[in-house]
Amino acid sequence: MLYAALLRDLVLRLAVERVCQVHWSAEIQHEWKRHLVDDAGYAEAVIARTQARMDAAFPQAQVTGYEGLIPELSLPDPADCHVLAAAVQARASVLVTFNLKDFPPEVLAGHGLLPLHPDVLLPRLWAESPDGFRQALKRPMGALKAPPMGLEDIAAALANLQMPRTALLLRDEIRF
Repeated sequence: MLYAALLRDLVLRLAVERVCQVHWSAEIQHEWKRHLVDDAGYAEAVIARTQARMDAAFPQAQVTGYEGLIPELSLPDPADCHVLAAAVQARASVLVTFNLKDFPPEVLAGHGLLPLHPDVLLPRLWAESPDGFRQALKRPMGALKAPPMGLEDIAAALANLQMPRTALLLRDEIRF
């Protein structure tokens, strides 16, 4: 979920507004950074600055001490066990991912976790904290685009990111 700049930015803004909490490990950070540099062609220095800003803004998000849990875990893709271990160590209640097939609900339930697609989580957060969500949307997203993105631009971009429910919520907010 940290790969797409717009979605990452929105979730972090929601965390600033205390609508949600975020957690990540150094390994999770490395994974999304590597993907953006190797697969999407971003400059490593730019991505490193993004991570440094995230770590500075959310020092409590850094999960450590999870490595010992990894051998005890089993997932369809063993390479994902570090993600589950970090979520367990953080005592998270949800694990948010586009990759639901590799995080079976029955496995995660055994660890007190619910796997959620981001397009399920964000509408839930909207329903639970509409004012906080609106505050997050009011924060300028100018760091992502020039000129800054408006709500319609954000909705269109989210729709392109397999986030149709969240895009619809934003479009409804525009009409309201």
